Amino acid sequence: MGINITSNNAFKKLADKLKAEKNKKLEVGVMIPDVATYAMYLEYGWVQRVSGKQNAYLSGILDLPIHDKDGNYIQNFGTLHLPARPFMRDTYAKRRSDWTAKFKSRFLKTFDIQHSLGIMGQMATDDIKETIRNAGIPAGSFEKRSKLTMALLEARGEMDKAKKSKGKGLLPNNVMTTKPLTLSGVLQSSITWKVS
Repeated sequence: MGINITSNNAFKKLADKLKAEKNKKLEVGVMIPDVATYAMYLEYGWVQRVSGKQNAYLSGILDLPIHDKDGNYIQNFGTLHLPARPFMRDTYAKRRSDWTAKFKSRFLKTFDIQHSLGIMGQMATDDIKETIRNAGIPAGSFEKRSKLTMALLEARGEMDKAKKSKGKGLLPNNVMTTKPLTLSGVLQSSITWKVS
């Protein structure tokens, strides 16, 4: 009596497939260059010294005098500061173990790296968008829009436009909230993933 082992080369096919896909990588983030630049400023924040021309513009928009009663120049704004709102880094730090677990679970069911990375990419994308919607992770942890930002939106007439468009079936306009990262929805809708 003997044992016969037959094979359909399944393990060899799997090994060949894994070797072929070993260099696959997942990218998650903003893939549109202009929006990616904007997203970088939001993620890391920035400080900018205000020039005389910028001071005049900001002062004019906000109806602030740029000269005192004696005609001396007034520098109303010395620097502008945008606080960091790390929607990508914070989400990665808090959720990466969940993403890894999802990848492992999916891969052990399918043995398909591309598909497993795609599932993980969609999960990461959804989590980052949720961080933006919630103004941080934990929710509400990002600094609110500044008084200057709100005043500039008001001075540019954005508040009036939002009030007029309300109820007309237009896209949501988020100018009247102090919640950051939500003005037009472009940032949130630009978060995506790709496997290469």
